[in-house]
Amino acid sequence: DTDISYGLAKADDTTFTDWACTILGPQGTAFDNRIYFLTIKCGEKYPMEPPLIKFTSKINMNCVNKSNGLVETAKLDILKHWNHDYTLQNILMALKKEMESSANKKLPQPPDAVSYTHLTLPTILLVQISVVAVPLKKK
Repeated sequence: DTDISYGLAKADDTTFTDWACTILGPQGTAFDNRIYFLTIKCGEKYPMEPPLIKFTSKINMNCVNKSNGLVETAKLDILKHWNHDYTLQNILMALKKEMESSANKKLPQPPDAVSYTHLTLPTILLVQISVVAVPLKKK
């Protein structure tokens, strides 16, 4: 399927642990015409246990935690009924299929290009200013 892609997040990751992935939103859904970015982390017990999946692009789906983008294992069938033979491609295809489901396909989506880990420049400057502005107490 050309609507999904994945590759190692770092070229020198010889443990094949951290993956950068994309899903093109399916046509005829609220996800249409969007590219969703996510990460997959294969822990020490993978493939016997499912990997940790996190959307970095903000998304509104029933199986995704709205505050941090984590895909909730108990809410996505492929993770809930994990089999060590499943692949990263199987996971991404299951997420795409979930986008097309009647429960998700019409859900309103956040604005384009918004991410869970996004810090704006004013926020960064505010943090730096507050650290510099803290007065030292004399004893």
